[in-house]
Amino acid sequence: MKSDQLSIFEGSTNPLEQQLGKTFFDELPTEPGVYLMYGRSGRLLYAGKAKNLRNRLFSYRRVKSDNSSRKVRRLVRMTTEIEVMLCETEEAALLKENALIRTHKPEFNHAKKSPETYYFLTLRPSEDHLHFRLAMQLPENEMLPYTYGAFKGHRTIRKGTGALLRQLYLLEHDVSSAFDFPTVLTNKLTLLAYELPTNSGDTLEKDFQTALGEFLGGKSLDFLSQLISHVKRRELFGEYIGRLILKDCELLKRLHDHCLNRNYTLQQKLNLSEPLIPQQKLDDYLIRAAFAS
Repeated sequence: MKSDQLSIFEGSTNPLEQQLGKTFFDELPTEPGVYLMYGRSGRLLYAGKAKNLRNRLFSYRRVKSDNSSRKVRRLVRMTTEIEVMLCETEEAALLKENALIRTHKPEFNHAKKSPETYYFLTLRPSEDHLHFRLAMQLPENEMLPYTYGAFKGHRTIRKGTGALLRQLYLLEHDVSSAFDFPTVLTNKLTLLAYELPTNSGDTLEKDFQTALGEFLGGKSLDFLSQLISHVKRRELFGEYIGRLILKDCELLKRLHDHCLNRNYTLQQKLNLSEPLIPQQKLDDYLIRAAFAS
């Protein structure tokens, strides 16, 4: 970005009042609603919501070079028009904001803009394998009973499922060092598909399969308890790999709390009938659950 593009913020001047006029700010409502910030040629730059539209938009009026991020300063500099839309409640404003972001994908909005990228997780057992799949599209019908989602949170999902694959592999193999894992299981970028052999070990036990299913369904953390018990029996915590196992357990707990259990809670709180949460509905469901009594 050229330095002269932000030169208007070098002093204390904010361009919004000059661009929109003092009357615009004087007449802003105090009700909840959404606001749309447009640039030249009517290009939608940003869609936002507010419990109090007047207070929220006044915060943009007060933006200066020493109190705001470059992104916000750039947004304010590029804005030539602001449209406000009243909503009956804060919840309605949030839902309206979601719809606008999904439909128009404004360039300054990042969260909630691409629900089609939310993940579905599949872990399907067969006679001698666990078939893992992470995808942004629903799998084939025969895999649906073993599919969970949709989940948002790219980093949490990829790191959490990477930890899951490593620990499932550890259950089946003699692993005492990170170097004993297949290289693909220790890469920073988690695999999107993997077939884990299950010829022996705890993964074949019925109790373990039940615990794993309830963990993936967000219902219980018993899977982690069984995993830790297994590691203790093999006395792996005293080995160098113990640090990796503990880190993986932390990643799995985060995956459970922020993805698996969050979806299970949505199912229960909103009394949802569908076994999977559609990608396009996840953000709306999170808002509805937050305002549910």
